[in-house]
Amino acid sequence: MKTRKFQAGIFFGLICWAGFAVSVQAQVYSGIVGYYTLALYSGNNLVANQLDNSDNSLNSLFMGNVPEGTTFTKWDPALLQYLPPSIYDTSSGWSIDYYLNYGEGGLLYSPSQFTSTITGSVWPGMNLEGPYNPSLISSYGTLLLSCYVPIEGATFYDVVGRNPQNGESVTTLDGPSQTSTISTYENGSWDKGAPMLNVGQSAFFNLEPAPEPEMFSLLGAGVVALAAYHRVGKRK
Repeated sequence: MKTRKFQAGIFFGLICWAGFAVSVQAQVYSGIVGYYTLALYSGNNLVANQLDNSDNSLNSLFMGNVPEGTTFTKWDPALLQYLPPSIYDTSSGWSIDYYLNYGEGGLLYSPSQFTSTITGSVWPGMNLEGPYNPSLISSYGTLLLSCYVPIEGATFYDVVGRNPQNGESVTTLDGPSQTSTISTYENGSWDKGAPMLNVGQSAFFNLEPAPEPEMFSLLGAGVVALAAYHRVGKRK
């Protein structure tokens, strides 16, 4: 059985519920709570909230030590543009109290570096091995996504819930250097290396429509029927 690990030193405890350790095997769990500390750099940060604290709003997630003038916005995949920015005021909080839930990403711009501690419950549908049927992400286009759970080195499969298709790409942002990398999947491999996300990180996923299983089933049935027809024809 495959085992995945929460990033040691960041997600310290998964505050052990019913005796679970930091290493969690591939099953579905509920009731696990914990925290992780997210380092946010001066400039742009593609962030994620991978725990549920019952009120996953900016004024619940990012408060206290947030620098004055920090901004946050979400991505509109239909219009291919960002939503109006929310601006942080040290006395009144965020001007737009956006929500950031499991699997969603956001763009946070900070004038200076700071850290934020995210607390809450792990996604109740957590299954660190799969398969996911249907996949976790059924939409397509340019989407700003994160892994549903705070695991170290989250892969394309961990985020989307299926394997990549030819032509799909992932754009990641490195906070310290403020540089982005686009890796495209073609002919069974990634041209810039397999993209992986850190705990609390999101990325842009350019996804193609997933093949419909029903179409493949019908196609397979048609091929079988055609083969049977030819066999009968040869015997006549």
